[in-house]
Amino acid sequence: MTFCAAAALSPLLSLMPLDALAASKASTASAASATNSSAAAQETTETRISDAYAEALRQRTLRSSVAGEITEMLVKAGDRVKAGQLLARVGGSDITAPYDAIVSAIMAKVGEVAMPGRHILTVFDPTRMRVVASVPRSRLRELNLDEPVQVDIAALNQRVKAHKVIVISQGDKPMQTAKLYLELGEVAGLQPGQQARATFALSSWPSLRP
Repeated sequence: MTFCAAAALSPLLSLMPLDALAASKASTASAASATNSSAAAQETTETRISDAYAEALRQRTLRSSVAGEITEMLVKAGDRVKAGQLLARVGGSDITAPYDAIVSAIMAKVGEVAMPGRHILTVFDPTRMRVVASVPRSRLRELNLDEPVQVDIAALNQRVKAHKVIVISQGDKPMQTAKLYLELGEVAGLQPGQQARATFALSSWPSLRP
């Protein structure tokens, strides 16, 4: 009888390790899920995105220096021009390119009469482009500016890296902003005024995290 009772109980005893193992696996899976969720949550705080816009370090609007009829317009928007190249003629006066540039806008037509100071066209230097972003001064220390800053340019469907960041602090109140110049150099197709988004890595200091 004793032997039979032991035999009857042995299946129950043999199941206990399996139950414990299942519970252990469930606990491990739960912990892994929690870890993954925590990592995902942490990942979302690793960067900060700021709306920005592109501008040229050198851009100039060329104006008429005399009163007269616009007799020639020798370029169109998007044309590349060389320093000294003739761009337009107004009343016998030549308008030439101040440096190697791209024509970004034409603001006058042949046959129109221009007075002194009339805007004729705008050019910019495509080799010296940057993106301008602003962040609250109170959050500036959160950004890790030693890490590359990624810049997405929607109009070009392109992502580029800023090779230099210049911080211009504006004002001394916490609610005021700091302007960041993200130097890009030349990016094919990039025009002043195009919208961009800058993605910054955050500082690793816990006290500086949001």
